[in-house]
Amino acid sequence: MDSTFGWRSSPKRMRLGILVFLLCQSVSSQPIDDIDKLFKWVLDLGGEINAEVRHNKDGFRGIFATRAFTENDVIAAIPAATILNTGSFNDSFAVPTLTVLRELKDPNSRFKPYIDMWPKPDGIVNSCNMDLKYAPMWKSTYWEKNVRDWESHLRALLNGDLDADLEYTIREVVGNDPVTLDDLKYACAISSTRYVSSLRRRRLLMAPIFDLANHERNCTSTLSAYESGNYLYFLAGQDINAGDEICYSYGSLRDDYAVAHYGFLPALEDPPRLSLVDLPGYDPDMPYSHEDAPSEDPFDGTPEELEAEMARLKGIYNEIKSTPDSLPPKPKGEDYIYDMMKGLEERRLNSLSYEIQRIAGLLNVKAEL
Repeated sequence: MDSTFGWRSSPKRMRLGILVFLLCQSVSSQPIDDIDKLFKWVLDLGGEINAEVRHNKDGFRGIFATRAFTENDVIAAIPAATILNTGSFNDSFAVPTLTVLRELKDPNSRFKPYIDMWPKPDGIVNSCNMDLKYAPMWKSTYWEKNVRDWESHLRALLNGDLDADLEYTIREVVGNDPVTLDDLKYACAISSTRYVSSLRRRRLLMAPIFDLANHERNCTSTLSAYESGNYLYFLAGQDINAGDEICYSYGSLRDDYAVAHYGFLPALEDPPRLSLVDLPGYDPDMPYSHEDAPSEDPFDGTPEELEAEMARLKGIYNEIKSTPDSLPPKPKGEDYIYDMMKGLEERRLNSLSYEIQRIAGLLNVKAEL
């Protein structure tokens, strides 16, 4: 499934063998009241934390340096006893989903200080749990199908239709507690947006403290390999001043991929980059991997190739513009998902327009939109 894809790393990160998936949630669902309990739990189990949690200038929960760091200084040492092992690379999507659900259902879970810091069901969104009423707002056959497929997978898991292909049934992992489709959607969204993957051990792991760091595309902070010893180390990738927000790069995310997998729009880029599904040569049947991410080089070719590419992009642009909205307009700030999807549409159109104009300039023609 998509949630097990890696991302494009620097050689240094590849050597460390860690891939990361996180989420930036809406402010209302980002509790910090219980952060002291989480920190105490990590410290009592032998961890080290040289940071604090508060809301950043954009209103999102983030992690901030409590002292100055130089490259490779330890921001946090996360004990193995606090890390939730949610399965292996080879497992189906159901294993991390059911592992997380088991802990959510257990009032005596030893991970409770960590669980209490997870976003609540109304504060997390990705393809696992996006309400189907928003699916047409993608105005993309590929991404709309992605959302509907997750709904089908999770319904099948709930009904037991996929038991022959799954490692565990719901009852084997969760027991006799009642489980609803919404439970599965929530657990799927939590697991698929918050785990780290250890390449050599081939395990999917959820690590506290570290997953409070927000995404910044060119951030150089890293995670240590998690192959031996009892700690996962969150390391500074460059000099960081006391009081600075600590970031982590989730990879070179295109806007549509970030919305589908993490539920947020990355920072605006100048110049804008095409969405994943709008890239030349995009193959919806090939799984995306950050290790083999699309080229960042601008499209170029013969005049005939440039003309064909400009015509293709115009076709996408006009299709988006001519597709009516599936939901009535809503006031800004009333519905986070609606605003995000409309923001994504605006960015797609802007990036398509930019690329069309760029190619028109190479051809020395005027592009009408």
